[in-house]
Amino acid sequence: NFHVEYVRAEPPAVPTGFWRGVGPNNNVFAVECAMDELARKAGKDPIEFRRAMLGSKPRALAVLNLAAEKANWGEKLPPRVGRGVSLQPSFETFIATIVEAEVDDKGEVALRRVTSVVDTGIAVNPDTVKAQLEGGLIFGLTAALWGEITIEKGRVQQSNFHDYRMLRINEVPKIEVHVVKSGEPPGGIGETGVNGGPPALRNAIYAATGVALRRMPIDRSLIAAGKKA
Repeated sequence: NFHVEYVRAEPPAVPTGFWRGVGPNNNVFAVECAMDELARKAGKDPIEFRRAMLGSKPRALAVLNLAAEKANWGEKLPPRVGRGVSLQPSFETFIATIVEAEVDDKGEVALRRVTSVVDTGIAVNPDTVKAQLEGGLIFGLTAALWGEITIEKGRVQQSNFHDYRMLRINEVPKIEVHVVKSGEPPGGIGETGVNGGPPALRNAIYAATGVALRRMPIDRSLIAAGKKA
């Protein structure tokens, strides 16, 4: 027997709805950020730390290994540049995402490169899979960098793109998506791209600065001060 309950908590009189990516947005972020902190406590490389637990998960291990290869994981980086990884089984699809980012002394973050490897089972149209992941990654990384909604006197303060930022064309890094050939049943792809970007970015910031953020969007003042959020 299995019983599940939930409580929907939202600001009074402010209507809310589901956000692209739904449950895995919160869960993948929590799990993958915790994994990086545990890896550091264990003195392990984040990729190696994950590999050691994936003996019974060949599809997850395969996308992780290929992402590490394609992203040149382990290659030396300049100061204040880090790579972060996120591994997710979402909607019966396995995705490994690696974000490379640079952080200046004011806490501003510049995206340098994104590498994503996906095993979604039988890919009927691989170009559509790539397009969904590219769009989802931009959507999720935008939210991680700027996507905060604030409410005053019961009203949302943000009104348009001048005060609710989006990634501009010149800010979008090179995005590489590699689709694994698979004979497994098709999984979901429309929302999965959103889930991998924020935790991979957070872990890149963690690698570059040692600051372990605990919420999104990123707090630049905490990064600059070298504090945990």
